[in-house]
Amino acid sequence: MIKKILPFILIISFSYPSSMFIEETSTEYSVGLSDKTTYYGIISKDWIKETDYGESYITAGFIGFTGSYGYGRRYYLSKRTFLSPHVSLTGFGYYLLGIGGIAGLAVSANLGIDVFTIKWKKNEFKFQFGLFTGYDPINGKSILIPADDGPSWLMPSFNIKARFLK
Repeated sequence: MIKKILPFILIISFSYPSSMFIEETSTEYSVGLSDKTTYYGIISKDWIKETDYGESYITAGFIGFTGSYGYGRRYYLSKRTFLSPHVSLTGFGYYLLGIGGIAGLAVSANLGIDVFTIKWKKNEFKFQFGLFTGYDPINGKSILIPADDGPSWLMPSFNIKARFLK
């Protein structure tokens, strides 16, 4: 039953205004290994509120039979016009439907750099590069795909993002 309901919840969440949850100052769409939920949010939409420390956000992501929905905060180490290093922490629910479908709750951390390439009017286009780690405390396991010769607790993140400011 839950496998049938989760995709509809995620699709509906893309259409709801985030003002129900936070006072958003921008909306961001991204494609790639998410800095918030990695491969559980390859295509994602974030509702962002700018704060004095950086930003808080609600994220919803999906691709095919995989998806996520969560809340997090990004702390900028130095906010600049071209390169902005940051750390982010996100708590999210995720699902992977298929023969052996799974679902759970996870926490993730990202150390990354935003590279702002194009700014026009109230819109931004940027790339994000970083290192991602994530853990599911309820199931007691890492949510990452381990590398053969690298650390099993660390994974790269890479996004192409378009942000629309309000």
